Amino acid sequence: MFGSKILRRFGIWISYVAMVAAGFAGFLFFMFPFNFTQVRGRKNIPKQGRRVLFISNHKTMYDSFLIGVAAHFPENIFHPSRTLVNFAAKENFFRVWFFKILFSLLRTVPVERRDHPWLMRKYVEFLERYNLLIFYQGTRSDDLTTIKDGPAFAIAHTESPITVIPVYHQGIERIFSKGGPKTNGIWRWLPRSLFRRPVIIFGKPINFSDCFRFTDTKDRIRAINQRIIVTMKELQMDGQPTGAAESNH
Repeated sequence: MFGSKILRRFGIWISYVAMVAAGFAGFLFFMFPFNFTQVRGRKNIPKQGRRVLFISNHKTMYDSFLIGVAAHFPENIFHPSRTLVNFAAKENFFRVWFFKILFSLLRTVPVERRDHPWLMRKYVEFLERYNLLIFYQGTRSDDLTTIKDGPAFAIAHTESPITVIPVYHQGIERIFSKGGPKTNGIWRWLPRSLFRRPVIIFGKPINFSDCFRFTDTKDRIRAINQRIIVTMKELQMDGQPTGAAESNH
């Protein structure tokens, strides 16, 4: 019993070190000196390290690292309560031993392709201890109205309130390719350009209170999805160059 507690505690520290190391590497790449990401709305992110659900659009395989760095790093090194953003990854990434170890250390939630939204209770359970990033579109797409097995079920079935932060980003697709099975060669993994200025916006927490007026589950989920789409489109408009946008980074 005592030995298992020591091993569990040791595993927590190893995981923390791995997450900080990944955050530091991401900071060097996305913030300085290789690229110069503009971050807006960071003040909208709660300081607590759990029960915060980030929902974002999805453009490349590296979006999670961009969002995680922009949200809390490097402040979370000095304030551990502001934990790095945890994210979900497809189960097939866990089939390779190296990625399985890496993603486990980064507290990544494996999602099987056959998983249906009704099985997303694992997200609710995870949020009790940590925060979580979900790409609401369910696939890499430029269409903000696309929702494939999104987070609406988890939002609709939380027993206690969670904070839902919308995240919109653009410009990372100029650094990396979209990826996917149709992307071949080294461009699947390596940057194709540097010294870019992606923009990432953290919106104010979404208020879903009126969506919970629906007693039918399907109607409630449909209303939540619609609220997500409207919010993301608003953030997209905020992300358009105006010359007057102020960075909160």
